[in-house]
Amino acid sequence: MHTELSSVVLRLEGTELSNAPGTIRRNKTAMMYTNIWYVAERQENLKNTPLPVRMLGRDFVLFRDQDGNAACLSNVCPHRGASLAQGQCRDEGGVACPFHAWHFDRDGNCTKIPSQKDPTGDIPPEAKIDAYPTQEKYGYIWVFLGDDLDAATPIFDMPEYDNPEWRAVTHSVVFNANQHWTKMADMDHVHLPIVHGIGFGGENPIRPPDHTVVYRDDGGYEVEIRGKPDITKGEWKKLRSDRTEVTSKLKYFIPGFTSRGKTLIGGPGSGHYNCWYQMMTPIDDETTQLHFTFHRSFMTEPENDAEHLKRNLRNVYQDKDIAEAIMPKRTPDVADWPPVRAELEDKMMDAYWQVLQQFRAKGWQIDRVQMEALDLRGEYRVIPSPARKQNPNDWVFDVVPRIAPGQSAGKPKQSEAA
Repeated sequence: MHTELSSVVLRLEGTELSNAPGTIRRNKTAMMYTNIWYVAERQENLKNTPLPVRMLGRDFVLFRDQDGNAACLSNVCPHRGASLAQGQCRDEGGVACPFHAWHFDRDGNCTKIPSQKDPTGDIPPEAKIDAYPTQEKYGYIWVFLGDDLDAATPIFDMPEYDNPEWRAVTHSVVFNANQHWTKMADMDHVHLPIVHGIGFGGENPIRPPDHTVVYRDDGGYEVEIRGKPDITKGEWKKLRSDRTEVTSKLKYFIPGFTSRGKTLIGGPGSGHYNCWYQMMTPIDDETTQLHFTFHRSFMTEPENDAEHLKRNLRNVYQDKDIAEAIMPKRTPDVADWPPVRAELEDKMMDAYWQVLQQFRAKGWQIDRVQMEALDLRGEYRVIPSPARKQNPNDWVFDVVPRIAPGQSAGKPKQSEAA
């Protein structure tokens, strides 16, 4: 059941884009990626009116079609560039532009131009918008942002969802930090005793037990650690009165840049677990939307929801303070990071960075340096959709530039040069 309660110097090569007005130089970029499933919104927030959402520095509109299913389009009308989210949903299941009421269906096709002599027949081939595949799972609207759906890692399973032995609460929050610093503030063990006061026991309670990163076939990875943390306080103390061994597992999934943590709260064999999912969507280079689902297999009565949420959010907002103060504000676009390593606390972040480099090697990384220059020139670009591969012609807006394998940011391929 679910309810809603609410001193290292990085030496980076600067990049020059000489064909922009003046000369634009950057010594840092952000790393955002296409061809991944992202959480766009919570299901309950999408009703009968168009809903704007910003992801990967671009604007999108969500709406429900005639069957009530979620749909997602680029939010820029190809006629005059109006925001479709300011328009209206139509009875036939599409959305109408607020400026001239052009109708677009869930596949991005213009189905009606009211001012034309033949409103449904006299439609230019350029009257179409990028449409993005959607799925509604686990209480969220997932959107695939990219043009290569066949290469996408499928959305993971959440076995606790709708399992009567588990109860969950949810929470959403925006971090004023890029997605990688946000993930870094969450993805290690050493910060647990220092930031959250969750020690590992032993002579040095700050030192976590040794652990190994295990890579999975789906492109993600996981770790497991065993320790003897302090006894939980408050009502949860009843679940584990002795300082027994506790097993914690952390998994990373590519869809939604998701972390999943599962910790034994009771003693060994009790079956009392706290299990949480953290899904993140980059709004832009320096802002990240986070969605959390916190499951528990103990104290499942509704009256315990507030306490469950309070305990988990304490850690979330402590991580938020850390992430929002990390410098530089944008992630260094380097092949290996951080430049200084410790024995145990960088294992998971190393694994995460390797995943990012794989995305770049596939040509999925958005070239933010080039895109900023295009934006300054008034050349709006969109995230490419799967329809671009089927029919690459007659699109009003070109796609965002991406970094080709072996190239540097700000140096577009010939086909993408402005």
